[in-house]
Amino acid sequence: MRTLLKISLPLMVSYLSMFAMMFVDRAFLAQLSTDALNACVKAGMLGWTINLGFVTLASMAEVFVAQYNGAKAYSKLGVPVWQMLWMALFSLATFIPMAMWCGDLIYGASTLASTYFKWIVLFGPFYVMLSALSAFYIGQGKTMIITVLAVVGNAVNVVLDPIFIFGIPGKFPAMGVLGAALATGFGVLLQSGVLFFMFVHKRNREAKGSNAWRFSLSDFMRCFKVGISPAVFVFLEMFGWTVFYHMMGMISEQHLFVAGVCQSIYMLFIFFGLGLEKGAAAIAGNFIGAGKLSEINRLVRSGLKLIGLFGAATAVFMIFYPDALAGWFIKSNFALKGASMMHIKQAASDLMQAKMLIKTGLILIFFYMVMEKIRWLFSGILTSAGDTFFLLVAGSLSVWLILVLPTYLLVVRPRASITVAFVIWVVYSFMTASLFFARFLQGKWKALDILEEKVPTVE
Repeated sequence: MRTLLKISLPLMVSYLSMFAMMFVDRAFLAQLSTDALNACVKAGMLGWTINLGFVTLASMAEVFVAQYNGAKAYSKLGVPVWQMLWMALFSLATFIPMAMWCGDLIYGASTLASTYFKWIVLFGPFYVMLSALSAFYIGQGKTMIITVLAVVGNAVNVVLDPIFIFGIPGKFPAMGVLGAALATGFGVLLQSGVLFFMFVHKRNREAKGSNAWRFSLSDFMRCFKVGISPAVFVFLEMFGWTVFYHMMGMISEQHLFVAGVCQSIYMLFIFFGLGLEKGAAAIAGNFIGAGKLSEINRLVRSGLKLIGLFGAATAVFMIFYPDALAGWFIKSNFALKGASMMHIKQAASDLMQAKMLIKTGLILIFFYMVMEKIRWLFSGILTSAGDTFFLLVAGSLSVWLILVLPTYLLVVRPRASITVAFVIWVVYSFMTASLFFARFLQGKWKALDILEEKVPTVE
């Protein structure tokens, strides 16, 4: 547990920093105008869906780094990283055309949403680059540098946001949503640049294979085959959630508002599960590379204990004192603007109803959150073994058959309470976590070998 926490904690801080960066953007844009905030939320969802597909693919380099590291084949550590850096370069062929034309086609030419989408997507290759370079350190269990750079990148975003968004009278022009996208992009550019110079440092070139910069089709395809399944899954999963929120808007503005507030609160706690998944994958990959499969059962037990401790801490806010979170959103400037869209200002009873729905939703989402973290724990272990095709099939089908379809049949068509939708969340997370746990117990992942050849262990 100590090792898992040591590796996962810096990654958790990194994810928390990333979500804080997104929150800061929205907080500043909310002060600018409701239209600017809505453009960020609307276009940002699609932009991040595209970015995260490529980012997930690039991050699979950490699986190979972890297994090579566990096998003590240190001279091979840089090979998968360079292949994913090549992939970041190749991704320009996708990102540039999408930035140039898709935003205008979807949101209208020169709109706030199309502007934000364009620049978020243009910075996409640097997100991919950052993910590939981070894999070099995560796979070795050296996660502190990732955390430090994430905090620095977030600090850059916080400093640049108000300057770029509002401008400085007589000195610097106000850029609005463009400024928010640029501030975030510069923060990522800084992180990826620093990591790249560290990666190609003489020490890593001589001992860790970071001088293996040449493109290798065989090495590239090994990374691609392992990474394409989780990348497609992430894209399909996020698209499924996009459809879910669209359906909430079809029912009523209140459904959409309550769902949006609950999702925003949930995002504050998502960092733990994501960090735990990456940490478990790194440790499991090292165990697999070293041929110590029996140690993975101890890893699972440690992960479940950490999830239990985190669940007990978050229960205080989401179950016993939900007013501390729900009340903050209802009273905030952003919430009041959102509330006006569903006519909450017209009647005090509507305001209280929304608040009660949020409180109930937070209680149900607590159980959803715990089950999701269990799913991510097993997902990290299965990913480290290369069992990613199962994750694609089981994960994608679960989103559409257990979440989206029941929501349409049980909530949208009968125009039921959003509480029913939150119950569906819990059922979805329980069934998906059960599928991943059953796959782990089945043990087929133990027979997978994603490396080119069996790397001899150095005594």
